[in-house]
Amino acid sequence: MTLSGKRVFITGAATGIGRATAEHLAAEGARVFGAGLDGAEGADLASRHARAKNLFFRESDLTREAEVQAAVAAAAGEFGGLDAVVNCAGIYPTGKRLEEVSDTEWERTLAVNLTAIFRVCRATLPLLRDAGGGSIVNIASVHAEATVPGVPAYAATKAAVVGLSRQMALDYAVDRIRVNSLLVGSVATRMTLDGLEAAGGAEALGLSFEPNRIARIANPSEIATAIAFLISDAASFVTGSAMQVDGGLLARLL
Repeated sequence: MTLSGKRVFITGAATGIGRATAEHLAAEGARVFGAGLDGAEGADLASRHARAKNLFFRESDLTREAEVQAAVAAAAGEFGGLDAVVNCAGIYPTGKRLEEVSDTEWERTLAVNLTAIFRVCRATLPLLRDAGGGSIVNIASVHAEATVPGVPAYAATKAAVVGLSRQMALDYAVDRIRVNSLLVGSVATRMTLDGLEAAGGAEALGLSFEPNRIARIANPSEIATAIAFLISDAASFVTGSAMQVDGGLLARLL
């Protein structure tokens, strides 16, 4: 499952799943270009790999088309092309039923969680084709299949990510481009932990930090290893999949 030499573009790379993935892939020999909003965290990430020169970061608002184009062009300029794309950027608005969600909140969630993926994929697909094929991994969520009260915009966008990924898998198989999504459960990221706190804590949702429990909360590195598999040549027959990496969360009858 070698990743040596693979050129990877990652969104949301400054924190959470994106950061863990960037660090894991770089450690496995990939060359990584990260993009995201948190410039300070992103700069810290890149500085840790400055000597190896295999991990770069550009502060980018991926809801803006011009910034998507600039980030992708910077990655292509640094690496001479791309072999894989991982879309991790996302937001998790909570605590409102649909009629309480404003147009601004709805449109912001769609812009970050769905439209940014569309734009990043649109910008990078020609580079993957030029490389003779490649892999795209889009982070979805268990909320695409089963959800909790108060997250209508989030659940809608994550279900759409799964549908979009399957459609791209069908359309770009001819270009040897594989496209998969991950149905991720609760992960110990800043975004998720803030959401758990707003919901009354992990216990209120039946989640646990205990390592031997179904529906436990994952370490971001555990998601990174699944992503590494999907972009590796070991996953050459995996496309159009919505892979569950949820610690058994969807297997549990509540």
